[in-house]
Amino acid sequence: MLFNSYEFTFGFLPLLILAYYLTSQSRWQRETPWLLAVASLIFYAWWNPAFLPLFLFSVGFNYSWALLLRRSGAEPGAQSQRRRKLVLAVGVAVNLSLLFYFKYRDFFVSSVDVALGVHWPLLHMALPLAISFFTFEQITYLVSSYREEEGTHDFVSYLMFITFFPHLIAGPIVRYREIYPQFNRNSRFGLDASNVAAGLMIFAIGLFKKVIIADTFRGYVEPIYDAKFAPAFYDAWGSSLAFGLQIYFDFSGYSDMAIGLARMFNVRFPENFDSPYQSTSLIEFWRRWHITLSFFLRDYLYIPLGGNRRGELRRYLNVFITFLLGGLWHGANWTFVIWGALHGGFLAVNHAWRKVGVVLPSLACWALTFFMVTIAWVFFRAVTLGRAMTMLAGMAGLNGFAWNLRHESLGWHEMLRIAGGLGLVWLAPNRQTIMEWDWGSDWVYAGAFAVMVGVCLLCMANPPAFIYFQF
Repeated sequence: MLFNSYEFTFGFLPLLILAYYLTSQSRWQRETPWLLAVASLIFYAWWNPAFLPLFLFSVGFNYSWALLLRRSGAEPGAQSQRRRKLVLAVGVAVNLSLLFYFKYRDFFVSSVDVALGVHWPLLHMALPLAISFFTFEQITYLVSSYREEEGTHDFVSYLMFITFFPHLIAGPIVRYREIYPQFNRNSRFGLDASNVAAGLMIFAIGLFKKVIIADTFRGYVEPIYDAKFAPAFYDAWGSSLAFGLQIYFDFSGYSDMAIGLARMFNVRFPENFDSPYQSTSLIEFWRRWHITLSFFLRDYLYIPLGGNRRGELRRYLNVFITFLLGGLWHGANWTFVIWGALHGGFLAVNHAWRKVGVVLPSLACWALTFFMVTIAWVFFRAVTLGRAMTMLAGMAGLNGFAWNLRHESLGWHEMLRIAGGLGLVWLAPNRQTIMEWDWGSDWVYAGAFAVMVGVCLLCMANPPAFIYFQF
């Protein structure tokens, strides 16, 4: 089920809020987490019920494995600790094996086929919804269980952590210790007017980002990137800049909606975006873009690889490997691997540059950062490496500078809208800042909400999925 659909906004959400309120005010208040868990499973299965058994298997296996992990460390001593590490490693391996089989098997087989000519059969399986995200969450849960964090043995709290519908499909990626204190069996459940109002406004801002802004730029990207002609300079740059805007407003819009929905149920998710296109370095960019993923990669890949504890060269290698794997996590395609490798290489150079101590003007740093991010987006969006190279050739002027007369080409109106979108991400306040404004009166606040939602509802007849739904 899509947040930007009539089924969700007029059906699922209001019915769930009503049921949540009634349950929280009744003698079954302590069963409210079960209501939300069941509703979240319905939300998940709505997209494709065939994916639900795999998701339920993941839930059952990881909770059972966490109990085994807890029992394996009951006895003190070094042998017990080694046993616990082994149990943790096996649990993580099972999760990664499921992810590999359903997401990467065909990619691996086809790559081996190209290299060795083995002609192994491809399965062409549909990608289970949100398998990348819930696999990451399951790994964080097992690690929390290994560390014996509070509440990891509580099944209801664990079930809420994994299934809670706002972040189930595409994040933000949260840690167990962030959710458990807010949403466990002993929490007080009920609707809080201030949280509902703030949550609805955050949701409305995210919905507006997705429906009105991101989906508009989507129409400027697909005709160029998915075509077979070689785009000239203006089309190549225009569609690439449009994709940078599309993915920003699409995913930050989803994150806003997830944060807003959770807030309605008195749960605070961590922020996921903080005006990343205003960054003056790649290091800063990854502290402001998909923030929860950056933390996950740091804590569960970069630091276990050794972090910065083994010298500068090893540090740069660890950064590169972390983002190489982060790119592969995004999709089973060599384009994503190259996207990750580019960011890993850029970050290693960025760290080395800081070590040298050469300082450039802030404007130059910002322009260079945005340029590198945009170039990398070409590989993220292109379906094949060949198409990515064709787009880069167009951006370099190798396909000519003439303004194309094809109907797929971008005209002046589209270019002006792209320029306006760039102005928004470069200069406008972000959602966090907007929520801190003094609106003057509740009527102004309500009016802004009504306008955003009203405009969005007029444009939701055939809602496209979020970009990150494919991961």
